[in-house]
Amino acid sequence: MKLRPALLGAIAFALAAVGSPIPTETPVAAQTSAAACPVPGRPTTKILTVGDSITEGATMTESATAGYRAELGRLLDQSCVPHEFVVAAVGGVTCNYWSSRMASLVTTHEPDLILLNCGTNNNLSAASEAQIVAFERTYRTLFDSALDLDPEVVMYPSWVQYSAGHATTGCTTPPGPSPAWLPASEAKVNDAIYRSVRVIDEYGNRVPTWIDYQSIPEGYLDECGVHPTPGGYDVMGRLAYNAIAPRLGVAPAPLPCGLVGRRPGSSVGQWVPCATMNLNP
Repeated sequence: MKLRPALLGAIAFALAAVGSPIPTETPVAAQTSAAACPVPGRPTTKILTVGDSITEGATMTESATAGYRAELGRLLDQSCVPHEFVVAAVGGVTCNYWSSRMASLVTTHEPDLILLNCGTNNNLSAASEAQIVAFERTYRTLFDSALDLDPEVVMYPSWVQYSAGHATTGCTTPPGPSPAWLPASEAKVNDAIYRSVRVIDEYGNRVPTWIDYQSIPEGYLDECGVHPTPGGYDVMGRLAYNAIAPRLGVAPAPLPCGLVGRRPGSSVGQWVPCATMNLNP
């Protein structure tokens, strides 16, 4: 773990929600925490969270919240891990958006850990083989950019959560209803992410595992069918925490009942109970 100087500021690229742009990128202060623990002096872990409106924390009632970082931060506090979050999130963007920005994020903020959650907005529902290969290449570039620049940073890819592909009568805008193409696209995105991560072997334990957001069922989505409920963000936070817990030397957190997951490389229809999932291989 690197001991870093105090955080001077963190830039959060913020949009209110998918389809609702804010004219300029607005700097915001990083979220920080330092738990009162029996063994003081542990270095602060700086965590860069990168993604779209789900990373931003978009909900139907608020344009942006702490999202999954609220529960992740609480669990880190509970485990006496001092931490700082840097939020780089733009509603509606694809993974391609970050390919020209990842290097700058790494050199500017010098994170210890990077949690990447993009792909929901990449429409691969009717993608050709060439388009899928291009997505995989872009995804790997995000890792190459970060891990080549900083020999100590550790990076975690995420499988995206499956949307409902529909909305109920309670759906309001923003963020708007889930497009019908999303479920088919997300399945292809998750498979492509899996193939991409499999070939990122030159980095070894610097890409220790992925965060399995695809295991979160539809019941944790809001009425618009794409963004998590507050409880869904809490589940995301726990899944993220359990992915990074071995690296931090802390115990994993229990998961709520009802999570299901798809084994890497299997078809969408092959589900297994969460109790048998290997979240921390």
